[in-house]
Amino acid sequence: MQPIQLRALPAAHDVSPLLYGIFLEDINFACDGGLSSNKIANHSFDGRFLEKSEAADQMTIIRTKKAPAIENDPLRYWQVTGGVLESCTKDGASRRNPCYAALTSEGDARLTNRGFNGGQKHLGECAISIEKGHLYHFSCWLRSRGYDGTLTVQVTREDGTPLTPAAELSALDAWQQLHLDLEGTDTGYGELCLHFTGKGTIDLDCLVLEDCDYWGKDNPKWTGGHFRKDLVEALQALHPAFMRFPGGCIVEGLCPGNEYHWKHTIGPVVDRIPEVNLWGTTFAEKGYCQSNQIGFYEYFLLCEDLNMEPLPIVWAGLNCQFRSVEALDTDSPEFLDEVVRNALDLIEYANGDPAESPWAALRARAGHPEPFGMKMIGIGNENYGADYHEKFRRVKAAVQAKYPDMVCILSSGAFPQGEDFDETWRLARSEFTDVRVDEHFYSSNEWVIGQIHRYDNYPRGTAQVFLGEYAANDVAVPHKPNTFGSALAEAAFLTGVERNSDVVAMTSYAPLFAMVDGAHWNHNMIWFNQQTHMCTANYHVQQLFGAHLGTRYLPLEGDLPENVCLSLTADDKAYYLKAVNLGQETAELSVELPQAQDGPAQQLALHSDDPEAANELGFTGPAHCPVTPVESTAPVADHALHAELPPQSVQVWVVPMTH
Repeated sequence: MQPIQLRALPAAHDVSPLLYGIFLEDINFACDGGLSSNKIANHSFDGRFLEKSEAADQMTIIRTKKAPAIENDPLRYWQVTGGVLESCTKDGASRRNPCYAALTSEGDARLTNRGFNGGQKHLGECAISIEKGHLYHFSCWLRSRGYDGTLTVQVTREDGTPLTPAAELSALDAWQQLHLDLEGTDTGYGELCLHFTGKGTIDLDCLVLEDCDYWGKDNPKWTGGHFRKDLVEALQALHPAFMRFPGGCIVEGLCPGNEYHWKHTIGPVVDRIPEVNLWGTTFAEKGYCQSNQIGFYEYFLLCEDLNMEPLPIVWAGLNCQFRSVEALDTDSPEFLDEVVRNALDLIEYANGDPAESPWAALRARAGHPEPFGMKMIGIGNENYGADYHEKFRRVKAAVQAKYPDMVCILSSGAFPQGEDFDETWRLARSEFTDVRVDEHFYSSNEWVIGQIHRYDNYPRGTAQVFLGEYAANDVAVPHKPNTFGSALAEAAFLTGVERNSDVVAMTSYAPLFAMVDGAHWNHNMIWFNQQTHMCTANYHVQQLFGAHLGTRYLPLEGDLPENVCLSLTADDKAYYLKAVNLGQETAELSVELPQAQDGPAQQLALHSDDPEAANELGFTGPAHCPVTPVESTAPVADHALHAELPPQSVQVWVVPMTH
């Protein structure tokens, strides 16, 4: 077989330093039950959920654009035997969020919580994972109202056998936060059990059970909610340049009042105000509440820890246009206060001087007096149309009047083509030339492959692209998710993104996380249960591309087979060559790289003979991962890389430069 002869040409343009980022939305129990380290569901007895009627499902809402009722169900996910559990609000541990529970015991009562089990086929099963010999931290707010007896806490299996020892708690007659550690005595899934042996009433609020080895444990700035360490480490390995948060559709909400309120997510965790999560519409139990234990303070801290630029998305004044026709009047005082002022206050919270700004003072009080250095803000999510464009115009003007260097993100709707999409781009290129336009798509493998040259002819020197949500995932057609074939299609598409990384400024795959048997979206980057996580083939493509990216894009001279896609970038240390073979025949490459150092080059390969192969993870137990990158080397001689590209494969070569 005659090798394909290619030669690197001088750099054509710089690569956007923000090209590969991540997007976190609380869908699929990504935050509560996932990234949040707290294992307890409805931890503060203030859950708010959607009604359970059959008419309140996702498709009914989309067809009718009529939101279901929202109900307070503050005791959901708590079971009591031998006593009475009541919801209370008088004289709570928090004035800002006064909800708490009162348990009255007549001698022997138990209060249990089974944790996050997804709300699908495993609803009702114990889902608090304990490992033998491992330490877990428990904390809660307690107050005694004439209680005479003992109170213990432990984790037990459903049959009552212990997974940790029982530890005693002492409640005073005033609210007090108590802390203790529990060591796993066995490995398994169980439930939190509070055992009341006595008579009287004890008030409870803000219960936390978490692995002692959470992310950032020894850093004093982490004073609020905490993150599950293994999931953060999976994000860190992606080398993300930015992080979009909090969404996604939850930014907009189902109906007035359900939009995301960032101000409810900061301050002490006991004070935070929960909200109904609209993704509860996708399953009958409707049990999805955003506790906001992961809020904007924790988001900014995570960005800082992983060296990511923060990209917050704020509400633009329209509820989700898929699900609602509700929108604020752009000329109303409510729009000025709830949209414009909220955006300005968020920037102050992130960047302001604590001595001058009350919002920055809240940040400093939490443990971070230094600014977070926020440089971008997204205004709306998947919004479109003339009303949105006017709202964007007003918010952008207000933001840049005070912060002229702040980059604003303009939504182009939920689809990557059509009249609304075209109108947004016309405005961007004529009026909003300094923005980044947020494009979204979810489509078939074939469609994604067909978009390899999508950005070749986008105009330069004007508004740039932010590909804010995408995946080879045809949401309209049921299919097996996260197959190697979908990852292969995405890799081929990304070679075109790198080729156009002067006009495509940013990309972020979506969704990021999904709980096994708790998913509202069938195709996600990282799956997890309460013990471990699993990286999909799609994750490995993102990691291969994001972790091996130069600062300059170099065109390649030579003829490639139709089914082979290449991208070459470089920095001052190495060349980074990515190749995707969509075909059924092996391709041999000889790539002349003028500054290449002779010797072995690192080679990373992702390959499967079966396009339907996928990594899998069950409700319990370890992951089965047949699709995983394999590392080897390829020879470099006479300043040329010589390598084979097997059929249906993704390859990355890191070729050191001579100095």
